[in-house]
Amino acid sequence: MYPLAGDHSSLRQLKVAVRDLVRNITGPGSGFLLASMLALTPPHALAAVYDHPEALPPIPTEFPELGDLRLPMMEKMVLRNKLRVFLVQDPDVPLVKGTLLFRGGLRASLSNKVGVATIAAAVQRAGGSLAHPGTALDEALEQKAASIEGNSGPEASSLGFECLAEDVDEVIGLFSEVLTAPALPEDKVALFKSQVLNILEHMYDNPGAAPRRLLGRLLYGRDSVFARTPTPDQIVGLTRADVAAHLRTWQRPDAAVLGIAGDFDPAKMKTVLERQLGGWRPAIDQPAQPPAVPNTPIPDFQPEPASVYLVNRPGLSQASVLVGEPGISLADPDSYALDVLGDILNSFGGRLFDQIRSREGLTYSVSGGWDSPIDHPGLFAAGGSTARPAEFLEQLQRVLREATETAPSEEEIASAKAETLNSFIFNFASTNAQMQRTVIYALLGLPEDYLFTYKTGIEAVTADDVLGAAQRHLHPAQQTVVVAADASEVQQSFEERGRRVIPTALD
Repeated sequence: MYPLAGDHSSLRQLKVAVRDLVRNITGPGSGFLLASMLALTPPHALAAVYDHPEALPPIPTEFPELGDLRLPMMEKMVLRNKLRVFLVQDPDVPLVKGTLLFRGGLRASLSNKVGVATIAAAVQRAGGSLAHPGTALDEALEQKAASIEGNSGPEASSLGFECLAEDVDEVIGLFSEVLTAPALPEDKVALFKSQVLNILEHMYDNPGAAPRRLLGRLLYGRDSVFARTPTPDQIVGLTRADVAAHLRTWQRPDAAVLGIAGDFDPAKMKTVLERQLGGWRPAIDQPAQPPAVPNTPIPDFQPEPASVYLVNRPGLSQASVLVGEPGISLADPDSYALDVLGDILNSFGGRLFDQIRSREGLTYSVSGGWDSPIDHPGLFAAGGSTARPAEFLEQLQRVLREATETAPSEEEIASAKAETLNSFIFNFASTNAQMQRTVIYALLGLPEDYLFTYKTGIEAVTADDVLGAAQRHLHPAQQTVVVAADASEVQQSFEERGRRVIPTALD
């Protein structure tokens, strides 16, 4: 669900499309990923380590000619139940795709029922509707070569469909059943609970997962909605009633946005939507207004000076190192400059790659950058895997410190801007992608032309802007340092460099 590793161009395309939050909201066709629960926190920037940066092509330094790019022609409507709808026609593709988004996502799970959002999304789809339970729904969709998918990300949940143009009325009818009258069978609740328990059991099989989760806990707070992890006891205790209560609370038309793209007649589509979805109402036990999405203020956490929070992983040959500090939200005026700095630090030809991997030979993968959610401060995080974590940490913080001392060169600025602009065209690759971006913007309260605002903001960034933003938001000497490694192999090297090692457990 989160393209955190690997292709840097894909990461940038998504970031330009909806900035970081696009990775927190999944649409139809993505499939249900129970592992999304484990990606709840820390945000995606904490895991943005590229596996094969040397395979990336050189980044040109001249701005591309983008041509006359415009927002897609779309019709907007509001159903009688206050559901906002965006319709984007594409007669060249004989398919219709729909995405219904709700705010909340994993953040919306109650504090004693963390994980219910993930299980609810899975059970709602897999269990079918009261009229078409379980396999009956699967068979009905298979006959039409159609699909209905549900998912829950950290910031929002989605329910979507895809079908041939001639089957749209019937498939939206099935979609409406799943939305308004899900069966939620007990056996599906038990099935997905068992799968989540299995994931929790293996959540730290990847050595890099421990520093990411620990950094989020330290900076956000253990019980923060941005850092909490479900416990096995919480998952075992979840019931069908909990799943139903979560869906009743968060799935309501006045807090949702629906986008539809494909080959359809707008007038007929409006009629279908009013008939199939116009009668959907908030549950009778719900308040008149939608609930606010849970939020947790960032605590004033001050790491001990020159300390390393160490998760002991005996036998680990490659240590995983991560440094971080509180960052910015989307509204911060420095967000454009920090995105440019992120490109200067990362990717093939970036400072982290050139100086820590190529020159020092300390790691195969290294990266760093800012997460910028819309309604709360994200985090800055940088790190990588290495056999020499103490040396790696010194060099990582040296590169970050230099970013606060000297403005980037004009060549670096031009290259970083070109990377963003070269990928800008991919935001217009399909009507479905444009539709999904539009509904996400609408859900978050962003203007429809935010993509162009972002492009203009990047183009206006100067070297002095980058230096000033780095000085305001990058503090290497005060950053929290977390490491997962074999303590017997790394503790002495840290202590020889004047760092205090603080053994830290995750649970």
